[in-house]
Amino acid sequence: MDGDYEEMPIGLSFQLGLSKKALSAYARLSEKEKRQVTEAARQVSSKSEMKQLVSGLEHSFYDAGLQKKD
Repeated sequence: MDGDYEEMPIGLSFQLGLSKKALSAYARLSEKEKRQVTEAARQVSSKSEMKQLVSGLEHSFYDAGLQKKD
């Protein structure tokens, strides 16, 4: 395993897989920001907390003006 690689917690990857907006927001993060999200996810102790973490990414997607205009 690469020394710089940090495995994503399964709960985070699952929740990101349920939200295209959050996944897109995560993909746009810098490597440092991704590590911060991963570390925050490691501190989560419930499914609802993980949903809140991912919901925060969804909101950042909208706050950055990256949402799709209809």
